[in-house]
Amino acid sequence: MKKCLKILLVIVIVTIIGLFCLYRYFECNPIHMGGGGPSDPLPVRCYAKEQEQQRKTQMAQLEQLAALEFTCKKEERPPLSEETQQLYNYALYHDLHNMWTGDKGDEVWNSLARYYRIAAANGDYKANVRLQYLLNTGRISTDMPQTEVHNLNEELAKQLPATAYYNLYGYLDEDYGVRTEEGGKYAYLRKAADLGSREAQYTVAEMLADIEDEEETKEAFKYRLNLVKQLWACASEQGLGEASINLGISLQSDKKYSEAVKVFYQGVKNGDAMSASTLRGGFSQQTTKDNRLDFLDLAPDEERSRRYNIIWNYLTDNDYLHPKVPDLDEIVPLPPAKLPKWDGKIAFQRWYEGEAPPKPSEALMQKLANQAGLRVDNGLDLETNLPKSVKK
Repeated sequence: MKKCLKILLVIVIVTIIGLFCLYRYFECNPIHMGGGGPSDPLPVRCYAKEQEQQRKTQMAQLEQLAALEFTCKKEERPPLSEETQQLYNYALYHDLHNMWTGDKGDEVWNSLARYYRIAAANGDYKANVRLQYLLNTGRISTDMPQTEVHNLNEELAKQLPATAYYNLYGYLDEDYGVRTEEGGKYAYLRKAADLGSREAQYTVAEMLADIEDEEETKEAFKYRLNLVKQLWACASEQGLGEASINLGISLQSDKKYSEAVKVFYQGVKNGDAMSASTLRGGFSQQTTKDNRLDFLDLAPDEERSRRYNIIWNYLTDNDYLHPKVPDLDEIVPLPPAKLPKWDGKIAFQRWYEGEAPPKPSEALMQKLANQAGLRVDNGLDLETNLPKSVKK
C-alpha cells in the first residue's frame, strides 16, 4: 500500500511539474485559435533569451570595432581639375538654391545631373559624392538609381577609398541594394575608420560611447572612453563638426578649458552651430563659473561674443545648406590676436548670396563628355544610354 502511495505521489509531482512547464511554454508560445482581436503582451521573461543573445551580438560587433589600437589616419584628397570644378561649382550653386523649395525629381535637379555626371566621370570626387547623395535621396530621378550609385561608389574608391567604404556601410545599413553576411557592415565601418573616413571615425566613437555593460571593468571603461576621444579628435581635425562639439564638451566637463576652446574653435570652422553658441557664451560678460554650459575660463570680450552670435545665427538658420567657416581666422581669431574689420558675413554666405558661377560652355561639356565616353545631353553612357559602368 505504501509503495503504491509513493508511486502515486511521484506521478502527481511529475504531472504538476510537467503542467507547470507546459504552462510556461504556452505562456511564451500561445496558440491562436482565430479571431482578429489584440493578443495580450507576453511576459518579460519570454524575451530574456532573445535579449541576451542580442546583447551578446551587439557586444561582439562593438568589440570588432574596438579590437585594434586606433591611429589617427586622415584621408588624403587628390587635386581637382579646374575644368571639372567649373561644372561642379555651377551645378552646386543651383543645387543648393533648390534645397529649400525644390521637389524631388524636379526640372532643376534633373537638369543638373549631366554636369555632376560628366565631372564625376572625369575624376571629380566632389561631384561624385554629391551626385550619389542626390540620387540616393531621389532628388535626381533616374531609372536605375541604385546601379548608378554603386557604380559611382566603385569609381570613388579609386580616389577616396575610406569615403567609399563608409558609403558602402551606409548603403548596407539602409538596405540600399547591397547585401553582406550578418554583422558584416561593421567590418566596412571599421575599415573606413582605419583608412581615414571622418564620418566612420565619428560613427564608431558614438557606438563605443553608447555601450552599457555592467560587467565592464574600470580599466576597460577608461580604455574605451580614451578611444572615443581619439576618434572624435581625428574626425574633428578632418572637418566634422559633430565630432568637434562632442570632444569639446568632454574637455569642458573635465575643466580642460584651453583645450576645449581650441576644439570649439575648430568646430565653428567645421560648421557646427553649437560650437559657435558655446564660444559666444564663453566670451560673454554674463557668463560665470556657475554656468557649466558656457564657462570656458575666458576673459570677457563682448565683440567676440557678438561675432560668434552672428555666425551661430547663420549656421542655425541655414543648417540645410551645411555651410562651413574656413575663414574664421579672418573674422574672430582666438586671443591674443586682435580682431580685424568684418562685414558681418562668412565667405560661404557671400558665395551663396552672390551671382551664380558662369555656365560652362558647351564646348567644354562636349570635350569632357568625349573624354569619359558619355552623352553630353544627360551624362549617361554614350553607347548604352545607361549609367556608366566602372572599368575594372
